[in-house]
Amino acid sequence: MVFTLADVTIVLPAFNAETTLGDTLKSLEPSLAEGMSLILVDDASTDQTPQIMTQFADRWKTVSFMPMEKNVGAGVARNIAMDAVNTPLMTFIDGDDWVGESYYKNLVRRFTDFPDLDFVRSHFIECYGTQRGLRRAAFPFCDVPFDPKLGILPDERTTLVDQAHVWPGMYSTEFLNRHAMRFLPLQTAEERKLVWERQMLAKKCLVAEENQIFYRRGISSSLTHIGDERQLDILAALKELLAFVMSSDHPEFLQKAVRQSLAMICFHLDRFDRLLPHVQSLMRKGGREVLLLIPPADRDEGLHRIDARRRTMLEDLLK
Repeated sequence: MVFTLADVTIVLPAFNAETTLGDTLKSLEPSLAEGMSLILVDDASTDQTPQIMTQFADRWKTVSFMPMEKNVGAGVARNIAMDAVNTPLMTFIDGDDWVGESYYKNLVRRFTDFPDLDFVRSHFIECYGTQRGLRRAAFPFCDVPFDPKLGILPDERTTLVDQAHVWPGMYSTEFLNRHAMRFLPLQTAEERKLVWERQMLAKKCLVAEENQIFYRRGISSSLTHIGDERQLDILAALKELLAFVMSSDHPEFLQKAVRQSLAMICFHLDRFDRLLPHVQSLMRKGGREVLLLIPPADRDEGLHRIDARRRTMLEDLLK
């Protein structure tokens, strides 16, 4: 089957993104001109985001606008839009990122050249102000189809499940719907379980030698810079991730999930100063709950395999 951009829908949720959304939408125009569809979701913004979206939707017949009556978070907003997708392929972008003119066309070509792909993953460009850095997908081969489970191990090295992003790439809509794959209903870390589901449930994927999707970092309003209760979403995400892996038929992947969970808890404990005081307490309590979900033998193995400083930090949570 030959796929074109008319077979693709992009899902773009945004909340108070007026300062960057215009650049994002402008970067999509070359693909829209070739028939690609776009679903814009305004997550009850209080700035000019809905006006920017409606004006853009009025200009393009393949662009639809979905306003949320109340703020539901990125995960739920994406899920609502996903239920409205009626093209064979879909992908995602955030309202502060942008793409090169040929990026989506090149990903679509992979689905034509390599039949029966469930998804394609790409590299991306990480942007801090005017600084640019290439972030390659953590897999050694490009443009060669492979079993996605090969992108999970080894435990001790960064792999595709450690790169918890869904937007650098493209997906078969049928694959996502067949497995009821949706984002967690969270403000942050909503992608983490879906990334694991993608790697464990898909039959065939490919890493494309493409990188022209630009990921904007260092924005002061980003949720990664905020110290309120939304930072606790990582704990809910880890619980869902661990439950999924433990209920699967692949016990060989559990230690990878354990090590990832231990690392994420330590990451947030190391950044305690950015959290509000009551959130610090909840983070410690929730981190302990995550640790207790892990079977003791697997938890002990994971603790044994990390460095002494982080091991002590986590053992203190269990006391």
